[in-house]
Amino acid sequence: MSGTYPLSPYFESVKYRKRHYNLMSESLNGRTQVRSLSSSRREFTLVYPPLSRTEMDTVFNFVDSQEGPLGTFSISLPDPDSPSSTFTLTARLANDVQAFDLGVDNLYRYEVDIIEVL
Repeated sequence: MSGTYPLSPYFESVKYRKRHYNLMSESLNGRTQVRSLSSSRREFTLVYPPLSRTEMDTVFNFVDSQEGPLGTFSISLPDPDSPSSTFTLTARLANDVQAFDLGVDNLYRYEVDIIEVL
């Protein structure tokens, strides 16, 4: 494991997704077959408020040190079932590319996609 995700600056919101893995095929006559692989995972998008360069550097440098989805880390997220509490999980980055927007106000808009490691 490669550290703990920085809690400062704190993200503005978290988008939760649950992905189920299935195989699907369709024949020429239109018959569709679906088979469950009995697997699923949670995916999250951390959305930050507009950040200054120094605020963004804290998060960006940590994300950059993970070398894409190679490294794993622990992170505390708000619990969707109990808004006043958090839960900790082991995660990795969802992809190799981390992009950000720089607004005309020189503030950075940044989102980080992560995947729970099972």
